[in-house]
Amino acid sequence: MRTNTPHTAPAVIRPDGSEAKKAVREARRMVSDVLDECHRSGCEAAGSRADDVLLVVSELVTNACRHAGGADEVRVRLQQGELVVEVEDASDVLPEEPADEAKGESGGYGCQLVTALSDHWGVVPRDGSDQSAEGAGGKTVYAGFALT
Repeated sequence: MRTNTPHTAPAVIRPDGSEAKKAVREARRMVSDVLDECHRSGCEAAGSRADDVLLVVSELVTNACRHAGGADEVRVRLQQGELVVEVEDASDVLPEEPADEAKGESGGYGCQLVTALSDHWGVVPRDGSDQSAEGAGGKTVYAGFALT
């Protein structure tokens, strides 16, 4: 059994922010393809962690659509035994866990879910000098998954 993960160039999509379900579907398909490629090359962890990774991808993209007007870009990269998913959006508002009374049927559990399923996650504010997205501001929310 080989546990080394290959190094792959980042896969990138720029979903149409007008339709959240379509954006989530596109992002999940892209990440699933990377996981499948990794699994076929001998990385068994890519298969065993696929459900967790795809659930986190759904959560991050859904949040970008729900709270930031859409995901500007979704990236996935695999290197040094780790898969990292990044979701970039135009909002300067950083994610935070809502108060208990704000949680309910319509949401509020995303931070807990991402924390529980990923090995680490965080937010990097985007500065105005970034040419990859229109305008200044925004952020990238990322989650990392060890595949070794």
